[in-house]
Amino acid sequence: MTAGTVDDWVGLLKFRNEKFKSIKHNNLQEKYILALSIRVSELCLDAVILLNNRRISSVPVILRSALESYVDLQCCIRDVNHPSFMTKAQHWRLYELHKHINSGAAEEYKKLGKKLSVWERFKKAELVELYNAYYSYLSMHSHGNVGALAENSDGEKVILGSAYDDEKSLQYFDQAINLVALSIKDVLVFYHFDSDSIEYPAKIIDKINKKL
Repeated sequence: MTAGTVDDWVGLLKFRNEKFKSIKHNNLQEKYILALSIRVSELCLDAVILLNNRRISSVPVILRSALESYVDLQCCIRDVNHPSFMTKAQHWRLYELHKHINSGAAEEYKKLGKKLSVWERFKKAELVELYNAYYSYLSMHSHGNVGALAENSDGEKVILGSAYDDEKSLQYFDQAINLVALSIKDVLVFYHFDSDSIEYPAKIIDKINKKL
């Protein structure tokens, strides 16, 4: 049985829209914190829509991206300079993309870039345990490896379509609600909202974590 409910989900999104519309960002750190939180909730919404349509194969991929955005959100809260590190990491990815097709452009990106791995971001956010457990699990089910392929098999038979699992679907649903509630709460704390506002997502997080 899922810990989170549809009312929790709908309520969180309405609550986010109500609270976030009053937030004004004054610098790049504040802008990134707001944008990353919104990205987390929008990715999780995509995951829930898939689950509601009994499409589960892509859900780990989406939740993994949401988790990466949540980790960057945590890094931005902890470090005012993290947005610049994200920009350098983007330039490094562009360097790796262009180095085999356009050496001139690649060298320019290389000068501006610096690699920032997912592992380094989790360490910076002090979320190593989350990396070792949750992120690694999602990664295992995000690639076309044995772990992912096994889900579309029933003994010797390969299942046509997206294999649906009720228990796993409920787990993903709870994880999506938890990530959204966490990202909303962290923004409200960062922007010094009153305790009553922070209490709402905090209660949902507590309810989900008792189940997880």
